[in-house]
Amino acid sequence: QDTQSTSESEKTLDKTEGVAAQNGDTVNIDYTGYLDGTAFKGGSTNGSGADLELGSGTYIDGFEDGIGGHTVGETFDLNLTFPETYPNNPDLAGKEVVFTVTLNGIYK
Repeated sequence: QDTQSTSESEKTLDKTEGVAAQNGDTVNIDYTGYLDGTAFKGGSTNGSGADLELGSGTYIDGFEDGIGGHTVGETFDLNLTFPETYPNNPDLAGKEVVFTVTLNGIYK
């Protein structure tokens, strides 16, 4: 039995304010995306939180990098542009958007 490894499910969410996120961390965030000042469909966690491994390339370019260096409890804006080809939501392809993000915690 290997007791050395720790899976993500065994980690706990550290909500200690002021702790900075860095590449490789798994964080819990809430966010809302805005296009021309209006929240867009599918661009929000609706307050339910989302786990994200920074550096995984799961979100659009700049999203994960933009979280690094911010601290737990902080709310900040990310000004990003969707890729020119974005099959998940073609209406957002190539569009400039703003995500308001809150860093809820970092899994430790």
